[in-house]
Amino acid sequence: AIEFYSVLSQLRFVSSTPTLFHAATPHPQLSSCYLTYVDDDLDHIFKCLKDNANMSKWSGGVANSWTQLRGTGSLIKSIKMSSQGIVPFLKLANDVVAAIYRSGSRRGATVAYLEVWHYDFEDFMDLRRNTGDERRRAHDMNTAAWIPDLFMKRVLNDQKWTMFSPDEVRDLHEIYGAAFEARYEVYEQMAREGKIKTFKEVPAAQLWRKMLSRLFETGHPWVTFKDACNIRSPQDHVGVVHSSNLCTEITLNTSREETAVCNLGSINLGNHVIDGAFDWKMLAATIKTAVTMLDAVVDINFYPTEEGKTSNLRHRPIGLGIMGLQNALFALDIAFQDPRALDFSDQ
Repeated sequence: AIEFYSVLSQLRFVSSTPTLFHAATPHPQLSSCYLTYVDDDLDHIFKCLKDNANMSKWSGGVANSWTQLRGTGSLIKSIKMSSQGIVPFLKLANDVVAAIYRSGSRRGATVAYLEVWHYDFEDFMDLRRNTGDERRRAHDMNTAAWIPDLFMKRVLNDQKWTMFSPDEVRDLHEIYGAAFEARYEVYEQMAREGKIKTFKEVPAAQLWRKMLSRLFETGHPWVTFKDACNIRSPQDHVGVVHSSNLCTEITLNTSREETAVCNLGSINLGNHVIDGAFDWKMLAATIKTAVTMLDAVVDINFYPTEEGKTSNLRHRPIGLGIMGLQNALFALDIAFQDPRALDFSDQ
């Protein structure tokens, strides 16, 4: 406890906002973000909306992977009707998070991730626009494009890009890299042969230009890369990374059984400069204590959902960031463009 007090009171380490808000309260929800996977099932969709509400209530940031929901016009076999696609459900997710202030102290925050091959991706890009049908807009939520490398290759080579409804290509969201590319090309061939019903072809470069235009216009959708996240994942033996989070620094696997949780804090480099010199011994002590504190968050935490508890206790992920690099450089009298600044950053 004295160690914890020491690093906090000297601002050598700072816990994330939910930890600061909720530590030592009856419901200590100390984690920062929750990443969920939404399946193509009405019960599961509304369960996830309820989960979003509970996670927002206890100050968690919410990220949802919506890629598995079928596209507009695809058949719902049980009622023999055409689907309205993902936009109406994203509108609901927007309104849920807008209705709930996190812990009563700050606005709820959510982000929706969608892969660029999804049939409704073009509508998805328009969600934050200030023109068009307001019933198909979501001004209170963030959006992010989940982009496989194959799409960027098609952009660079000025080739066509095929967009599918996930109910006909269920495994595309579950694979990445070379396996994704091979399977995607099989589905394109099946579409050409008439074996896939809901699909469309667009020039990849045209879709990319539209994505960048929306990014400049609205700040959305964020550009994030599926293969880069999955190929580098240390947990690829236990699942696929389906999305990132609100701040795009978390890449953890998700499923119907697991809601990924991030437990965060930052080391303040500026407060480790003593008498004009950087105190590496103090930094090592701060790191050791900070990791102990973040590990404790996993056990102490109040979990709004069982899926979050399952995932966090199983994988125990922590994120230890840094801040105050520029303050440290000022205190050490090192100019930002000085080669010594790069050396210091490397250390």
